Amino acid sequence: MKICPRCNEKTFCEKSFGRECTKCGYKMTVAPNDGKGGRGRRCSNCGRLTVFNEKCSSCGAKYR
Repeated sequence: MKICPRCNEKTFCEKSFGRECTKCGYKMTVAPNDGKGGRGRRCSNCGRLTVFNEKCSSCGAKYR
């Protein structure tokens, strides 16, 4: 569980659509990570969170 951004309680849990707080009912939809936005994995070459589909969009490093 994570901390809810609305009520600041540790009641924010994963659901099929994204996340939901079991205390206040706050919902957050999480978009799928398809390489077109959002936060990617951290690149071990440049250190940025821009690794999507096995390639860093910042420096071009490739992962397999």
